[in-house]
Amino acid sequence: MSERKCIAAKAIYRDSNAADVPAIAALEASGYANAGVSEAVLAATAEAISIVAELDGEVVGHILLTPVAGPERALALDPLAILPAWRDMQIGTELVRHALRLARQKNWHSVFVFGQPDYYCRFGFKSRTADGAEIACQGPRFLALELKKGALAGWTGPLVYPDAYAELFTTLTQR
Repeated sequence: MSERKCIAAKAIYRDSNAADVPAIAALEASGYANAGVSEAVLAATAEAISIVAELDGEVVGHILLTPVAGPERALALDPLAILPAWRDMQIGTELVRHALRLARQKNWHSVFVFGQPDYYCRFGFKSRTADGAEIACQGPRFLALELKKGALAGWTGPLVYPDAYAELFTTLTQR
Protein backbone atom coordinates (compact mmCIF):
# COMPACT_ATOMS: atom_id res chain seq x y z
CA MET A 1 0.00 0.00 0.00
CA SER A 2 1.36 3.41 -0.91
CA GLU A 3 2.14 5.96 1.79
CA ARG A 4 -0.71 8.18 0.54
CA LYS A 5 -3.26 5.39 0.83
CA CYS A 6 -1.91 4.49 4.28
CA ILE A 7 -2.64 8.01 5.49
CA ALA A 8 -6.16 7.92 4.03
CA ALA A 9 -6.72 4.51 5.63
CA LYS A 10 -5.70 5.87 9.05
CA ALA A 11 -8.30 8.64 8.92
CA ILE A 12 -11.62 8.31 10.70
CA TYR A 13 -14.57 9.13 8.42
CA ARG A 14 -17.70 10.09 10.32
CA ASP A 15 -20.83 12.20 10.17
CA SER A 16 -20.09 15.77 11.15
CA ASN A 17 -21.69 17.33 14.20
CA ALA A 18 -22.23 20.85 15.55
CA ALA A 19 -18.82 20.82 17.26
CA ASP A 20 -17.16 20.36 13.83
CA VAL A 21 -18.61 23.53 12.29
CA PRO A 22 -15.64 25.81 13.22
CA ALA A 23 -13.16 23.27 11.78
CA ILE A 24 -15.28 22.92 8.62
CA ALA A 25 -15.38 26.71 8.24
CA ALA A 26 -11.58 26.85 8.62
CA LEU A 27 -11.21 24.14 5.96
CA GLU A 28 -13.33 26.09 3.49
CA ALA A 29 -11.46 29.31 4.27
CA SER A 30 -8.14 27.59 3.51
CA GLY A 31 -8.46 28.26 -0.18
CA TYR A 32 -11.89 27.30 -1.47
CA ALA A 33 -14.29 29.59 -3.32
CA ASN A 34 -17.20 28.18 -1.36
CA ALA A 35 -16.17 29.40 2.10
CA GLY A 36 -19.17 29.52 4.40
CA VAL A 37 -21.47 27.35 2.28
CA SER A 38 -21.38 24.35 4.61
CA GLU A 39 -22.23 26.35 7.71
CA ALA A 40 -25.23 27.95 5.99
CA VAL A 41 -26.46 24.67 4.49
CA LEU A 42 -26.06 22.70 7.72
CA ALA A 43 -28.06 25.35 9.56
CA ALA A 44 -30.83 25.22 6.94
CA THR A 45 -31.38 21.50 6.32
CA ALA A 46 -31.26 18.31 8.33
CA GLU A 47 -31.17 16.15 5.18
CA ALA A 48 -27.65 17.13 4.12
CA ILE A 49 -24.97 14.44 4.19
CA SER A 50 -21.94 15.94 5.91
CA ILE A 51 -18.88 13.78 6.55
CA VAL A 52 -15.52 14.75 8.02
CA ALA A 53 -12.13 13.03 7.83
CA GLU A 54 -10.26 13.15 11.11
CA LEU A 55 -6.59 12.37 11.76
CA ASP A 56 -5.19 12.45 15.28
CA GLY A 57 -8.23 14.37 16.49
CA GLU A 58 -7.97 17.06 13.79
CA VAL A 59 -10.61 17.54 11.09
CA VAL A 60 -8.54 17.47 7.87
CA GLY A 61 -11.30 17.01 5.29
CA HIS A 62 -15.00 17.55 4.73
CA ILE A 63 -17.61 16.69 2.12
CA LEU A 64 -21.17 17.95 1.88
CA LEU A 65 -24.03 16.56 -0.19
CA THR A 66 -27.06 18.85 -0.17
CA PRO A 67 -30.61 18.18 -1.39
CA VAL A 68 -31.46 20.14 -4.54
CA ALA A 69 -34.79 20.81 -6.24
CA GLY A 70 -35.12 19.16 -9.63
CA PRO A 71 -35.15 15.44 -10.25
CA GLU A 72 -36.55 13.24 -7.51
CA ARG A 73 -34.20 12.66 -4.55
CA ALA A 74 -31.21 14.57 -5.99
CA LEU A 75 -28.15 15.87 -4.16
CA ALA A 76 -25.39 18.35 -4.97
CA LEU A 77 -21.81 17.54 -3.96
CA ASP A 78 -20.11 20.72 -2.80
CA PRO A 79 -17.84 21.40 -1.08
CA LEU A 80 -15.17 18.75 -0.93
CA ALA A 81 -12.43 20.42 1.10
CA ILE A 82 -9.10 19.11 2.39
CA LEU A 83 -6.56 21.03 4.47
CA PRO A 84 -3.58 21.97 2.24
CA ALA A 85 -1.09 19.83 4.20
CA TRP A 86 -3.27 16.73 3.65
CA ARG A 87 -4.09 17.08 -0.05
CA ASP A 88 -2.95 14.41 -2.53
CA MET A 89 -3.18 11.73 0.15
CA GLN A 90 -6.42 10.07 -1.05
CA ILE A 91 -8.50 11.61 1.76
CA GLY A 92 -10.79 13.34 -0.74
CA THR A 93 -11.25 10.08 -2.62
CA GLU A 94 -12.26 8.30 0.57
CA LEU A 95 -14.63 11.12 1.56
CA VAL A 96 -16.39 10.87 -1.82
CA ARG A 97 -16.66 7.08 -1.52
CA HIS A 98 -18.09 7.31 2.00
CA ALA A 99 -20.56 10.05 1.02
CA LEU A 100 -21.82 8.20 -2.06
CA ARG A 101 -22.21 4.97 -0.09
CA LEU A 102 -24.24 6.81 2.55
CA ALA A 103 -26.36 8.55 -0.11
CA ARG A 104 -27.23 5.15 -1.61
CA GLN A 105 -28.11 3.78 1.84
CA LYS A 106 -30.42 6.76 2.39
CA ASN A 107 -32.13 6.11 -0.97
CA TRP A 108 -30.98 9.22 -2.81
CA HIS A 109 -31.28 8.78 -6.58
CA SER A 110 -28.65 11.10 -8.10
CA VAL A 111 -25.78 13.46 -7.32
CA PHE A 112 -24.65 16.55 -9.26
CA VAL A 113 -21.24 18.23 -9.00
CA PHE A 114 -19.40 21.12 -10.63
CA GLY A 115 -15.79 19.99 -10.68
CA GLN A 116 -12.84 18.43 -12.44
CA PRO A 117 -14.05 15.68 -14.80
CA ASP A 118 -10.74 13.79 -14.47
CA TYR A 119 -11.30 13.55 -10.72
CA TYR A 120 -15.03 12.84 -10.51
CA CYS A 121 -15.28 10.45 -13.48
CA ARG A 122 -13.48 7.78 -11.44
CA PHE A 123 -16.60 7.62 -9.26
CA GLY A 124 -18.93 7.33 -12.27
CA PHE A 125 -19.87 10.99 -12.72
CA LYS A 126 -20.49 12.00 -16.35
CA SER A 127 -21.13 15.30 -18.07
CA ARG A 128 -23.74 13.84 -20.41
CA THR A 129 -25.70 12.51 -17.42
CA ALA A 130 -26.12 16.14 -16.26
CA ASP A 131 -27.21 17.43 -19.68
CA GLY A 132 -30.90 17.60 -18.73
CA ALA A 133 -30.26 20.06 -15.93
CA GLU A 134 -30.86 23.74 -16.55
CA ILE A 135 -28.30 25.59 -14.45
CA ALA A 136 -26.08 28.67 -14.76
CA CYS A 137 -22.80 26.73 -14.74
CA GLN A 138 -23.66 24.20 -17.46
CA GLY A 139 -20.72 22.76 -19.37
CA PRO A 140 -18.18 19.93 -19.34
CA ARG A 141 -17.35 20.50 -15.66
CA PHE A 142 -20.97 20.02 -14.59
CA LEU A 143 -21.40 16.30 -13.93
CA ALA A 144 -23.97 13.90 -12.54
CA LEU A 145 -24.08 10.38 -11.17
CA GLU A 146 -27.13 8.14 -11.02
CA LEU A 147 -27.23 6.30 -7.71
CA LYS A 148 -30.44 4.61 -8.85
CA LYS A 149 -30.31 3.25 -12.39
CA GLY A 150 -32.33 5.41 -14.78
CA ALA A 151 -32.94 8.15 -12.21
CA LEU A 152 -32.06 10.90 -14.70
CA ALA A 153 -33.15 9.14 -17.91
CA GLY A 154 -35.31 11.57 -19.84
CA TRP A 155 -35.33 14.16 -17.06
CA THR A 156 -34.94 17.81 -18.04
CA GLY A 157 -35.60 20.93 -16.08
CA PRO A 158 -34.18 23.46 -13.68
CA LEU A 159 -31.83 22.27 -10.97
CA VAL A 160 -32.20 24.58 -8.00
CA TYR A 161 -29.53 24.70 -5.31
CA PRO A 162 -30.26 26.09 -1.82
CA ASP A 163 -29.84 29.85 -1.39
CA ALA A 164 -26.51 29.32 0.42
CA TYR A 165 -24.92 28.56 -2.97
CA ALA A 166 -25.95 31.84 -4.67
CA GLU A 167 -22.62 33.61 -4.11
CA LEU A 168 -20.65 30.54 -5.22
CA PHE A 169 -22.59 30.32 -8.50
CA THR A 170 -22.02 34.01 -9.13
CA THR A 171 -18.27 33.38 -8.74
CA LEU A 172 -18.34 30.30 -11.00
CA THR A 173 -20.28 31.96 -13.81
CA GLN A 174 -17.89 34.95 -13.84
CA ARG A 175 -14.84 32.74 -14.54
